[in-house]
Amino acid sequence: MAATRKTPKQAAGSYIFPSIHDFPPFYTIQPTISTRTKQLQLWCEILLQYCAATRTSELLVAPAAMNQDPMTQAVFANERIRRRLNREAIQQIVDELVQQGQAEWDSPAKDQCLIYWRKPEDWGAQVYKWAFDSGSTGSICTVYELLHGEYTEGQEFHGLNEKTMVKALEALAKLGKAQLFVGSTDLEMGVKFS
Repeated sequence: MAATRKTPKQAAGSYIFPSIHDFPPFYTIQPTISTRTKQLQLWCEILLQYCAATRTSELLVAPAAMNQDPMTQAVFANERIRRRLNREAIQQIVDELVQQGQAEWDSPAKDQCLIYWRKPEDWGAQVYKWAFDSGSTGSICTVYELLHGEYTEGQEFHGLNEKTMVKALEALAKLGKAQLFVGSTDLEMGVKFS
């Protein structure tokens, strides 16, 4: 597929979509395997880049939410050319990201997912580096403190989606670098860094 325009489009603050986002056939999953493979890879790249630029970690694909979710609208719809991907196409894109380890379905119905523009293991490494550098190893803090506390302000993981943070901490626990303590909610979960 070749793009018909060379100029990028501005969206979601300072994020600029690549020119392929303005190409009408890009919104129809192509029947030829090699073309479809390239198309899905381009959609995956666009979704990951958008999520990183906007610090978004969740995507709603439920039929009722698709017309209201700002992320779904920004990434998978282009009102200027009056084109949008359907739910099945979006699910194919997310399935591709799941195979790459960059996403995880959050429901059996495939109507909500986590997008890992940075993998949980990588977030875990950043959190552990902060804990080590700040002298927080050996002490207990909560997920809430990691995400919203004053001591983590300025860290890239500050304000991260809580589900992604829990996955990052679980990855650290598997490596023996953290011990998790169940709370009544994910935000109240405790973690002790080794």
